[in-house]
Amino acid sequence: MNTDPSENVVVFDLGGPQPYVSTAPARADDGIERAWFALPIDHQADAGKVRRIYSEWQPSATDEEFILRTFPKVEVAYSFPRPDPDGWDAAFAEARRVMAQAIADREAEQAKERMEHVSSAGEILPVLWSQSSPRVGMLEFLPHRTVVPGRLYVTVAKVAPTPHGTIGMVHLGPGELGDRPFEDALAEGGDNLTRGLRVEGRVPPGGDPSRPDMLVVQREGTHASSVVAVPDILRQLSTFLGDARMLVAVPDPDIVLVTRQDSAFAEDLRQAVLTSDCPSAELVPTLLAVDPTGIHVVAERPA
Repeated sequence: MNTDPSENVVVFDLGGPQPYVSTAPARADDGIERAWFALPIDHQADAGKVRRIYSEWQPSATDEEFILRTFPKVEVAYSFPRPDPDGWDAAFAEARRVMAQAIADREAEQAKERMEHVSSAGEILPVLWSQSSPRVGMLEFLPHRTVVPGRLYVTVAKVAPTPHGTIGMVHLGPGELGDRPFEDALAEGGDNLTRGLRVEGRVPPGGDPSRPDMLVVQREGTHASSVVAVPDILRQLSTFLGDARMLVAVPDPDIVLVTRQDSAFAEDLRQAVLTSDCPSAELVPTLLAVDPTGIHVVAERPA
């Protein structure tokens, strides 16, 4: 959509799949003619094919004469009435307001469509929330469980790719869960999370390939970070490393890095969290220590 009302967008419809689109100054009395002759086409041959003309601004009297002369019996449509010569500034201000509202309405409709799509097609997944999240106020209205007291929590949401190529997420509050217990939905989310989960081992130079020092956890989908809230997965990761005392880095929601607390990779995990460029959303990049006593926050990327 054109967002500069001083530039008039003119569309010439020839009945094919792609109309001709051109522009001219909105104030120009001969704007339609300028827009037509700015097109790289055979103007004489193509003029007879034009069926409709759309102009953001109402054509001037000069424009109307050109249209009648060049495109007989063509349909003409416009969005904004042409003001008097001294009324352009006010007309541009009103056009900007209308354009901004149209953009906002379109974005709201797209957001509604995304939410409806995700609600119907999404899979339930656990979602980690940091106490320092800029969205933490929402947590008050969502069923959740504590992962680290006062620091980290887990909720459930439906997650799915949207028709617009983004990842959509609809948090499940009491209204969406209905009579279903939260723990039941969380268990389903944990089962969904394990599908497509990939764990790759890393060893330092000269290390034993059979004894990885670091694990990289991802999945075919999103929110691999939520493995932190699934005790069975954490136990399996500690088995891979051969040590119940682990550091777990979550630099973004889609990857988890795990190492022994005395590993040569420990500082790498800390830096991955502290230097992460992932935007803060529900989860803020976090470094955790896991041991037989539980899970503890070691570091968190500054706001």
